[in-house]
Amino acid sequence: MALQSVRSVVEDLLDETVEDRALGLAAEVAFFTVLSLFPGLLVAAGLLSYLETVAGADVADRAQEQVVGALTQVFADQADTVTTAVERALSGQYGGLLTVATLGALVTLSGAWAVVIEALNLAYDIDEHRSWWRRRFLGLQLGVATALVVVVSLAVVVVGPLLGRGEQVADVVGLGPTFVWFWDIARLPTLFLLVTGWLALVFRVAPNRTTSWRSSLPGAFLTSTLWLVATAGFSIYVRIVAERSPVLGALGGGVILLTWVYLLSIALLLGGELNAVLHARTLAEAHEEAEQEDQQRSRSSTTS
Repeated sequence: MALQSVRSVVEDLLDETVEDRALGLAAEVAFFTVLSLFPGLLVAAGLLSYLETVAGADVADRAQEQVVGALTQVFADQADTVTTAVERALSGQYGGLLTVATLGALVTLSGAWAVVIEALNLAYDIDEHRSWWRRRFLGLQLGVATALVVVVSLAVVVVGPLLGRGEQVADVVGLGPTFVWFWDIARLPTLFLLVTGWLALVFRVAPNRTTSWRSSLPGAFLTSTLWLVATAGFSIYVRIVAERSPVLGALGGGVILLTWVYLLSIALLLGGELNAVLHARTLAEAHEEAEQEDQQRSRSSTTS
């Protein structure tokens, strides 16, 4: 019974994905995201400078190293131009462009999130009654919040709790080595929970309808899982297949970056579609139960 229910949900999810043009909308999201990547990195560099002020230069440097190292793991040597640009941006070599970059990043990020809002409305089959500027302002808020979540995640996950001072606190109570061992294990699960929580917030506020935290969690969990799987799988693909492709090698890191972001965008919209499918099924079950109750009442009244 449970297997049939899961199969039915998957079939509904695939049907809704095709009907709502989720793959095409994901391409729009990926385009705006890549367009905003470089100015967004300059904004992130500015935010990391605040991290340096709060936690120290060593913490900020470690966060930057982890960002570049993670991108290198995903893209390998095929996208060296991308990782080089990221490294230079985070090192502050383009600091004079920060003001212009901030405006550019905000405009393009709000455009990407506006597409996400449209896609989630399509998933729930609801009309958009909010004005254009309100949708753009919501997209702008989501874009800014995304940058903040990235920086906070780096501060917590990369350098550890309490902005890297968790080990010092553990040393005071004699648990330093235990803390290091525990945090090495808990680092990725903590990142997964942070991302899932952020996605649940997105799925809750982006559609033009009121959704609960509980109803937003399935899609957030699916998206987080697909992001991990897509990133790991794409990294393997780049290393094994792309190195033998002269066409991809000639086009360089741009194609690799766009493809990766497109996969992440598909996963994001699939999470929204899953929430919408589960919501529709919940409403259908509630309606069926209400009809059965009405029928029982009518039978009882007829019998009496």
